[in-house]
Amino acid sequence: MSDLQTKIGGGLSKLQDGLQQGKNKLQTAQEVSQLKKTASDAATNRSKIINQLGELAYRLVRKGEVQHSELNEQAQRVQQYDLELYQANKALEMQLRKESSGQACECGATVSDEDSFCGSCGSKVQTSEAPTSVPIRSCSLCQEDVPQAALFCGCCGAKNG
Repeated sequence: MSDLQTKIGGGLSKLQDGLQQGKNKLQTAQEVSQLKKTASDAATNRSKIINQLGELAYRLVRKGEVQHSELNEQAQRVQQYDLELYQANKALEMQLRKESSGQACECGATVSDEDSFCGSCGSKVQTSEAPTSVPIRSCSLCQEDVPQAALFCGCCGAKNG
Protein backbone atom coordinates (compact mmCIF):
# COMPACT_ATOMS: atom_id res chain seq x y z
CA MET A 1 0.00 0.00 0.00
CA SER A 2 2.86 2.36 0.69
CA ASP A 3 4.04 1.93 -2.92
CA LEU A 4 0.61 3.13 -4.07
CA GLN A 5 0.76 6.09 -1.68
CA THR A 6 4.21 6.98 -2.99
CA LYS A 7 2.96 6.91 -6.57
CA ILE A 8 -0.11 8.99 -5.71
CA GLY A 9 2.05 11.45 -3.74
CA GLY A 10 4.47 11.72 -6.68
CA GLY A 11 1.59 12.26 -9.11
CA LEU A 12 0.11 14.97 -6.90
CA SER A 13 3.52 16.62 -6.68
CA LYS A 14 3.84 16.62 -10.45
CA LEU A 15 0.32 18.02 -10.78
CA GLN A 16 1.10 20.80 -8.29
CA ASP A 17 4.34 21.58 -10.15
CA GLY A 18 2.44 21.72 -13.44
CA LEU A 19 -0.17 24.06 -11.94
CA GLN A 20 2.56 26.30 -10.55
CA GLN A 21 4.30 26.42 -13.94
CA GLY A 22 0.98 27.27 -15.60
CA LYS A 23 0.41 30.08 -13.10
CA ASN A 24 3.91 31.42 -13.75
CA LYS A 25 3.37 31.32 -17.53
CA LEU A 26 0.02 33.09 -17.18
CA GLN A 27 1.55 35.77 -14.97
CA THR A 28 4.41 36.27 -17.45
CA ALA A 29 1.94 36.51 -20.36
CA GLN A 30 -0.07 39.12 -18.44
CA GLU A 31 3.07 41.14 -17.70
CA VAL A 32 4.15 40.96 -21.35
CA SER A 33 0.67 42.02 -22.46
CA GLN A 34 0.72 44.99 -20.06
CA LEU A 35 4.17 46.05 -21.32
CA LYS A 36 2.98 45.82 -24.94
CA LYS A 37 -0.06 47.96 -24.09
CA THR A 38 2.15 50.54 -22.36
CA ALA A 39 4.48 50.66 -25.38
CA SER A 40 1.54 50.94 -27.79
CA ASP A 41 -0.05 53.76 -25.76
CA ALA A 42 3.28 55.62 -25.65
CA ALA A 43 3.71 55.23 -29.43
CA THR A 44 0.17 56.50 -30.05
CA ASN A 45 0.68 59.53 -27.80
CA ARG A 46 4.03 60.23 -29.44
CA SER A 47 2.44 60.12 -32.89
CA LYS A 48 -0.28 62.56 -31.80
CA ILE A 49 2.31 65.03 -30.48
CA ILE A 50 4.45 64.73 -33.62
CA ASN A 51 1.34 65.35 -35.74
CA GLN A 52 0.51 68.45 -33.68
CA LEU A 53 4.13 69.62 -33.96
CA GLY A 54 3.98 69.16 -37.73
CA GLU A 55 0.73 71.12 -37.98
CA LEU A 56 2.26 73.95 -35.92
CA ALA A 57 5.42 74.01 -38.04
CA TYR A 58 3.31 73.99 -41.21
CA ARG A 59 1.23 76.97 -40.03
CA LEU A 60 4.35 78.90 -39.04
CA VAL A 61 5.97 78.26 -42.42
CA ARG A 62 2.77 79.22 -44.26
CA LYS A 63 2.61 82.49 -42.30
CA GLY A 64 6.26 83.18 -43.12
CA GLU A 65 7.29 83.15 -39.45
CA VAL A 66 9.77 80.30 -40.02
CA GLN A 67 12.21 80.17 -42.91
CA HIS A 68 13.84 76.81 -43.54
CA SER A 69 14.47 75.37 -46.98
CA GLU A 70 13.37 71.80 -46.20
CA LEU A 71 10.30 72.94 -44.27
CA ASN A 72 9.37 75.36 -47.06
CA GLU A 73 9.66 72.56 -49.63
CA GLN A 74 7.48 70.22 -47.57
CA ALA A 75 4.97 73.00 -46.89
CA GLN A 76 4.60 73.60 -50.64
CA ARG A 77 3.84 69.90 -51.12
CA VAL A 78 1.22 70.00 -48.36
CA GLN A 79 -0.23 73.20 -49.83
CA GLN A 80 -0.96 71.36 -53.08
CA TYR A 81 -2.97 68.79 -51.12
CA ASP A 82 -4.72 71.57 -49.19
CA LEU A 83 -5.85 73.08 -52.48
CA GLU A 84 -6.95 69.68 -53.83
CA LEU A 85 -8.86 68.94 -50.62
CA TYR A 86 -10.47 72.38 -50.62
CA GLN A 87 -11.59 72.08 -54.23
CA ALA A 88 -12.94 68.55 -53.73
CA ASN A 89 -14.92 69.64 -50.65
CA LYS A 90 -16.21 72.69 -52.52
CA ALA A 91 -17.36 70.51 -55.45
CA LEU A 92 -18.97 68.06 -53.03
CA GLU A 93 -20.81 70.88 -51.28
CA MET A 94 -22.06 72.23 -54.60
CA GLN A 95 -23.22 68.76 -55.66
CA LEU A 96 -25.06 68.23 -52.38
CA ARG A 97 -26.62 71.68 -52.57
CA LYS A 98 -27.69 70.96 -56.15
CA GLU A 99 -29.32 67.67 -55.13
CA SER A 100 -31.07 69.14 -52.11
CA SER A 101 -32.31 72.25 -53.91
CA GLY A 102 -34.30 70.28 -56.45
CA GLN A 103 -37.53 72.02 -57.33
CA ALA A 104 -40.92 70.46 -57.11
CA CYS A 105 -43.25 70.25 -60.06
CA GLU A 106 -46.90 71.20 -59.66
CA CYS A 107 -47.62 67.44 -59.56
CA GLY A 108 -45.27 67.05 -56.56
CA ALA A 109 -42.41 65.24 -58.33
CA THR A 110 -38.87 66.48 -57.83
CA VAL A 111 -37.22 68.10 -60.85
CA SER A 112 -33.70 69.48 -61.19
CA ASP A 113 -32.59 72.81 -62.63
CA GLU A 114 -31.42 71.00 -65.78
CA ASP A 115 -34.87 69.46 -66.47
CA SER A 116 -37.00 71.16 -69.10
CA PHE A 117 -40.00 68.93 -68.49
CA CYS A 118 -41.23 66.93 -65.51
CA GLY A 119 -40.41 63.22 -65.71
CA SER A 120 -43.70 62.30 -63.98
CA CYS A 121 -46.38 64.41 -65.64
CA GLY A 122 -44.60 65.99 -68.64
CA SER A 123 -45.32 69.59 -67.61
CA LYS A 124 -42.85 72.31 -68.59
CA VAL A 125 -40.52 73.06 -65.66
CA GLN A 126 -40.46 76.67 -64.49
CA THR A 127 -36.81 77.70 -64.28
CA SER A 128 -35.53 79.97 -61.56
CA GLU A 129 -33.29 82.94 -62.20
CA ALA A 130 -29.59 82.25 -62.44
CA PRO A 131 -27.61 83.55 -59.49
CA THR A 132 -25.71 86.76 -60.08
CA SER A 133 -21.99 86.28 -60.57
CA VAL A 134 -19.59 87.68 -58.00
CA PRO A 135 -16.32 89.24 -59.18
CA ILE A 136 -13.41 86.96 -58.26
CA ARG A 137 -9.63 87.11 -58.11
CA SER A 138 -6.86 84.59 -57.45
CA CYS A 139 -5.42 84.15 -53.98
CA SER A 140 -1.88 85.48 -53.77
CA LEU A 141 -0.70 82.35 -51.97
CA CYS A 142 -2.58 79.31 -53.31
CA GLN A 143 -4.08 80.75 -56.53
CA GLU A 144 -7.62 79.58 -55.58
CA ASP A 145 -10.50 81.73 -56.84
CA VAL A 146 -11.63 84.10 -54.08
CA PRO A 147 -14.49 86.62 -54.14
CA GLN A 148 -12.95 90.04 -54.71
CA ALA A 149 -14.55 91.42 -51.54
CA ALA A 150 -13.18 88.59 -49.35
CA LEU A 151 -10.52 89.56 -46.85
CA PHE A 152 -9.17 86.02 -46.48
CA CYS A 153 -8.81 83.02 -48.78
CA GLY A 154 -11.30 80.25 -48.03
CA CYS A 155 -8.72 77.63 -49.02
CA CYS A 156 -5.49 78.62 -47.30
CA GLY A 157 -6.58 81.43 -44.98
CA ALA A 158 -4.12 83.92 -46.45
CA LYS A 159 -5.04 87.57 -45.99
CA ASN A 160 -5.95 89.09 -49.33
CA GLY A 161 -6.49 92.72 -49.77
